[in-house]
Amino acid sequence: MKRKLIVACGSGVATSQTIASKIAGKFEDDGINCQVEAVDYKSIQNELPAAGIYVYIAQPDADVLSKAEELDVKVFPGVPFLTGMGADDIYDQITSLLR
Repeated sequence: MKRKLIVACGSGVATSQTIASKIAGKFEDDGINCQVEAVDYKSIQNELPAAGIYVYIAQPDADVLSKAEELDVKVFPGVPFLTGMGADDIYDQITSLLR
């Protein structure tokens, strides 16, 4: 698996950067070596080939999900990292792929 996690929102600035920072901080605390990058949704098709994990803010469209599946990129919801509800479970699923 590629050791790059991308977080995408509409602009790649606000929400995705917040979630990317939270995940990167947790990775650092847990000694997990994985690049984390915030990107904008408009460029997601170009970003997926380099990624192993994609964390989304808004539900991705069918074309993006199809491309992720074709590239074997694992897809996870990012809203739990904003709300705190379910974040530990999603984080555990992500880290189990990276260990």
